[in-house]
Amino acid sequence: MDPSGVGIATAFAAGVISFLSPCVLPLVPGYVSYVAGRTISPDGLAGQVGLKETVRTLGLGLCFVLGFTTVFVLLGASATALSGLLRAHLYEANLIGGAIVIGFGLFTTGLVPMPWFERDVRFHSGRQGGGPWANYLLGLAFAFGWTPCIGPVLGAILALSAANATAGSGTA
Repeated sequence: MDPSGVGIATAFAAGVISFLSPCVLPLVPGYVSYVAGRTISPDGLAGQVGLKETVRTLGLGLCFVLGFTTVFVLLGASATALSGLLRAHLYEANLIGGAIVIGFGLFTTGLVPMPWFERDVRFHSGRQGGGPWANYLLGLAFAFGWTPCIGPVLGAILALSAANATAGSGTA
């Protein structure tokens, strides 16, 4: 299946609609504030924003966008390869998936404690804003945190990607 312009435009439109969802849109000001390294004071922006600061913020924003784009492109590219592998080993995948669901059920009920699932690891640098790599990593984290919010749209797009004959068309 060759990627058509209509399919790509539909996927893009679905992504924009997902971005505007109530699950994602409220998070955007915090991320933009971090990327820009600025906050809003009660009387407006703290200081004037010049052209140099605007260009820097746009560049850091691009690093952020590249971070979550990387995750979604890799998901699309791997969907074709993964679907072929799972088709070849469907019986084994069903057994492993069932065991995982049973394990999570036992954990949820409290019958089997799994303390490593109850840990929380955080990093606080103390810096306002970050450089290009920090914003790229933030974009990666945003994409992984965003996937449950856009699950139906992402699932449909990845299903179409998995149905493609080649990884290149699945990536597109």
